[in-house]
Amino acid sequence: MFGIVKNEPKPGITWRNVAAAPAPGHGEVTIAVHKAGICGTDYHIFAWDRWSAARVPTPMVIGHECVGHIVATGPGVAHLHQGQRVSVECHIACGHCVHCRTGNTHICGNVRIIGIDRPGCFTEAVTVPAANVWPVPDSIPDRHAAVFDPIGNAMHAATSVPIAGQDVLIIGAGPIGLFAVAIARAHGARRVIVQEPHPYRAGIAQRLGADLVIDPNDADGAGQVLAATGGAGPATILEMSGNARALNDALDMARNGADVALLGLFASPVTIDLSKSVIMKGITLHGVTGRRMFETWYQVEAFVANHPDAIDLVVTHILPASEYDQGFALMGKGDCGKVVLDFASLDRVAA
Repeated sequence: MFGIVKNEPKPGITWRNVAAAPAPGHGEVTIAVHKAGICGTDYHIFAWDRWSAARVPTPMVIGHECVGHIVATGPGVAHLHQGQRVSVECHIACGHCVHCRTGNTHICGNVRIIGIDRPGCFTEAVTVPAANVWPVPDSIPDRHAAVFDPIGNAMHAATSVPIAGQDVLIIGAGPIGLFAVAIARAHGARRVIVQEPHPYRAGIAQRLGADLVIDPNDADGAGQVLAATGGAGPATILEMSGNARALNDALDMARNGADVALLGLFASPVTIDLSKSVIMKGITLHGVTGRRMFETWYQVEAFVANHPDAIDLVVTHILPASEYDQGFALMGKGDCGKVVLDFASLDRVAA
């Protein structure tokens, strides 16, 4: 069967023949992939930055956001069945570390991530633990179910900090930042302000209901944020960009006592004047990774079911899987929202 592979430890990825998904073992299922979203993490791997070079072994079938149907179940799987349409939580937790045993599976100390530590879903079929599978209601289409994972990132970040009644600044209107705009609106934010340099994505943020969208390169950008918040600065900041300068600028603008959720991955270490920008301002930093399993998934399913128009605004491109290079090019230019690859149209070489 075919897959999208990080073949060598250098920039670029390859579309090539890969081994068939292994037969499911005890507690596992094999899923025929319908659609899969390209994540910012996939772009990090494509570009082969400092983070990915230190984290991802090669060769590796990449991709971790998907929807498909179950084609095989392993021994011990009684709650799922062949033909069932499902999405996948990509973080595979160990189940026995202190974090897992205290209800914090999302920060498992031994986590293995699909498409990073083990073969991913940018292929025709993938085998995963049944415990990581999320059944998808018939009312939710594939193009939405394929992106439960990144909506979950946005939901986890937004629910980690106060939103209702707050002036919220979202740094970066990539797909997760865009989902966060819609979530912040739905959760009762007083104002939603977005910083985004790419006009295409800035336009989507406006259509999603952002009150103010600012190019961070504008000389008066900070002044616009302060004016929109009555001079106090944002009380809640969602950092989705992984841009060090943008983070430092946001901390300077932040209201004293602000909450800052950090989700964007930074390509290299970041220098922050902690005394000036955090400690003396009483700011709280929240590191956010993945999704709470599975509290966030219930929240995402409800949000997607009730806000399908918002999801359609963010999912801007659905491409044949073989045209993955176009999807990555669009991401590199910022000329897209969420890009979804269609694997269902491929001739199935193996289940």
